[in-house]
Amino acid sequence: MIGPIPIPAAGERATGRFTFAGDAGLARYEWPYIAFAGASRGPTFLVTAGIHAAEYTGIEAAIRLGRSLDPREVRGTIVIIPLLNRPGFYERSIYVNPEDNDNLNRLFPGDAKGTWGQRFAHHLLTEIVVRFEHSIDLHAGDLIEELTPFVGYRESGDATRDERMRAMANAYGAKWVVKSGATGERPGMMYAVAAQRGVAAILAESGGRGLLIEEDVARHVRGVTNILRAVGSLAGEPERVAPPRAVKSFEWLRSPVEGIFHCRVAVAQEVRTGDVVGDLTDLVGEPLATVTAPTDGVVLFSVTSPAIKKDGLLLGIGAL
Repeated sequence: MIGPIPIPAAGERATGRFTFAGDAGLARYEWPYIAFAGASRGPTFLVTAGIHAAEYTGIEAAIRLGRSLDPREVRGTIVIIPLLNRPGFYERSIYVNPEDNDNLNRLFPGDAKGTWGQRFAHHLLTEIVVRFEHSIDLHAGDLIEELTPFVGYRESGDATRDERMRAMANAYGAKWVVKSGATGERPGMMYAVAAQRGVAAILAESGGRGLLIEEDVARHVRGVTNILRAVGSLAGEPERVAPPRAVKSFEWLRSPVEGIFHCRVAVAQEVRTGDVVGDLTDLVGEPLATVTAPTDGVVLFSVTSPAIKKDGLLLGIGAL
């Protein structure tokens, strides 16, 4: 067992569902898992997805990995949890979980006596995540977001662990890597807290807009498979891929007003400081605000919905 997840005999694959016993609110749900036990010793590796319930690319890629990996080629233990935001999946929930309308990926390390989301974060982290040596959390742009693929990790201060995370990020095959937190954002992201707790943990983003585009799903599958080979969890030599280009910071732009947002840039587009990246109008078309780039950089994601609340998220720029 790793926490509540049974691990099969050596050389075998198993699927099932688990829950967090002892917490009635959490125990209302069951989470799917796929577990592999290698015939030979090796690392422990956790793959998660769907902490944002409408980021379908990561969920589909995790499921596909669980069905395509050959347990005879596994070394050590691999566990895949394809869907973390179980309450929000069939609700098509954007950003938050419907149990308490909070963002599950801003609540780590959690609180055993807190809200539903805080308790979930606490149990997931302490019973499962920290029991692994490596982990990758698969994301996409949410239902109203478009993005260009990138990976991310937070340096832990431990040189050996940071090097392992860097090697994992390099093996994924994305063009960009983010090593800093987003400006103005709440802390508490799972991969960042896991790194502080001893896990070589990274995040990968591919796809978005609620679409299962094959290229985006395949990128996640290919990237995770290459990482598994690179760290020794899977037999075979990793594919040689170009390492990602690092951004200096991750600037998240928010709306100064409520209005209709007209984005003037595309994801993957490079911008200069002061470039107009969008504007907002009111409901009769009167101009309200012009949004400009605060730095030279690359547009890593943008919100595709034009209806924006005051302080609503607009886009993210990786500073160059």
